[in-house]
Amino acid sequence: MSNADAGDSDEVILDAPGFIRVYKSGRVERFLPVDFAPPSTDATTGVSSKDVVILADASVSARIYLPAPPCPGKLPVLVFFHGGGFCLGSAFDAAVHAHANRLAAAAGVIVVSVEYRLAPEHPVPALYGDAWAALQWVAAHAAGRGPEPWLTAYADLGRVHVGGESAGANIAHHAAMRAGSEELGHDVKLSSLVLIHPYFLGGESSETDEMGVALLRELVRLWPVVCPGTSGCDGDPLINPMAEGAPNLASLGCRRVLVCVGGKDPMRGRGRLYCEKLKGSGWRGEVEDWEADGQGHGFHLSCPMSAEAEAQVRVIAEFLSYG
Repeated sequence: MSNADAGDSDEVILDAPGFIRVYKSGRVERFLPVDFAPPSTDATTGVSSKDVVILADASVSARIYLPAPPCPGKLPVLVFFHGGGFCLGSAFDAAVHAHANRLAAAAGVIVVSVEYRLAPEHPVPALYGDAWAALQWVAAHAAGRGPEPWLTAYADLGRVHVGGESAGANIAHHAAMRAGSEELGHDVKLSSLVLIHPYFLGGESSETDEMGVALLRELVRLWPVVCPGTSGCDGDPLINPMAEGAPNLASLGCRRVLVCVGGKDPMRGRGRLYCEKLKGSGWRGEVEDWEADGQGHGFHLSCPMSAEAEAQVRVIAEFLSYG
């Protein structure tokens, strides 16, 4: 390779200061290190957690959270995906770990928090395949079978939910859409979908402040880097499930949906529109929405003990209790 070629290959194709830098050569620099939290028994909630392997050859794993006993009967399962713009974050990050503990305790559910592969090293839609593999892995524990004893002993696989925050909510949506056209196996069906501050782009954005506009601009620049085959944010159903020609939301493979948004989240309008489009699609399920007044994107991770974050956890717990 000539010096000129070497220089070209190290050209920066995306620079989001403080977050990520991506080079033409494929090299990636991440500036938000994962604050790793080990699995444990949480002193506040009593929830126990441990790590498991889902796909060893693809490096897909999960952290499972089991609420403290006594547990009356078997427990629902929430398969959950963390956020991070498809290219950052981890199920093992301290903030994500703490949030999963709170969800498991408040809702009385077994949380399976999935560590999926990140873009751009593994471009979208690879992580959608990881999500589906995680759901199939959970389903394989039906009728007391499967490799994970916490699931065989305690899980009610007649009540399986899928959810996520930000990019993880996008992943959860696509998993639920796939569940509408494919079988998970072992007669397991999805009960509900929980979208926390969903990461959908395209179309007209809702009114937002200058900081929100800047964030949206960066996210639009990021999308073709993590999904190189995209047709753009407006027309790509992977990032804009409300796009013209996108798969009909009526085929969503669950019975109930909850969408949580922040009042100051620049993607708030996309979450609201998702609810409207779902209601008008012919889908026969139940849609609920909830808004945290004055709160931004991912506030439950940055301010986990705030009144709004606690209220959001209660709303999710109540929603799951009827699933």
